[in-house]
Amino acid sequence: MKILILYWSSTGNTEKVSHRIANTVKKEGEDVEIVKVEEDFSCNFYDYNLIFLGTPVIEFLPHKRIFTFLKKQLAFNKKEGNVKLCCPKVPDKYAVCFCTYSGPHTGIRETIPAVLYMGQLFEHLGFTVAGEWYTVGKFKGNEKASLYGKLGDIRERPNDDDLLGIERKVVEVLNSIKRLQTQ
Repeated sequence: MKILILYWSSTGNTEKVSHRIANTVKKEGEDVEIVKVEEDFSCNFYDYNLIFLGTPVIEFLPHKRIFTFLKKQLAFNKKEGNVKLCCPKVPDKYAVCFCTYSGPHTGIRETIPAVLYMGQLFEHLGFTVAGEWYTVGKFKGNEKASLYGKLGDIRERPNDDDLLGIERKVVEVLNSIKRLQTQ
């Protein structure tokens, strides 16, 4: 399987999750490429069987870097004719979208739209969205928001338990895809 992890992280929370995903994929015997998305980055999603895409949530949306990257991907794929009526599934193409969030005001409800937004692009391209993951992360630069927000004390998050949960999800997705490939 050809696997790619794309992410942007402004505080380190999403980067921590991304690297745990990469390490777990390697432990499971798969090769993986991990890329922090910079402004000039581009790739062809169809070159990969499984793509993990991660971002922090900023005001209900993916970080601007990821948002812009996705808009470019959509424009490129429309031009290439990859966006088709009714979004037919492309065999052996999967994506997992994940976000880190602090949500001192409303919690996970701030995050769901961002993950759904990212997943929608993959669905337009015929990928099967194999996971939508949400991980709490410290609200950097605002101790009060990390201590007294809706989620309680999140100063040490994502913590070991959060990252172990990510590992379990990665293994579950990989095993599920492998089962589908052998059918």
